[in-house]
Amino acid sequence: MSRKKTLVVSLLALVAIFVLVTAASAQNPPKFMVRDAEVDIGDHFEGSDIEYAFIIRNTGAGELHILSVRPG
Repeated sequence: MSRKKTLVVSLLALVAIFVLVTAASAQNPPKFMVRDAEVDIGDHFEGSDIEYAFIIRNTGAGELHILSVRPG
């Protein structure tokens, strides 16, 4: 096989792999789950800092990306 044909075949193989991986991730999206979405923090003074760790789990098959978090 000539060098040009080898390059074309390699490029087509990479494109095919990319398409297969992209299609697989679209069929198996991530699924965001928070164990305790609502929490009773009890009594506290106004203006005091309160900390609570929310447990977040990806129950889907795809990779989950959390890009930002804000209180709501």
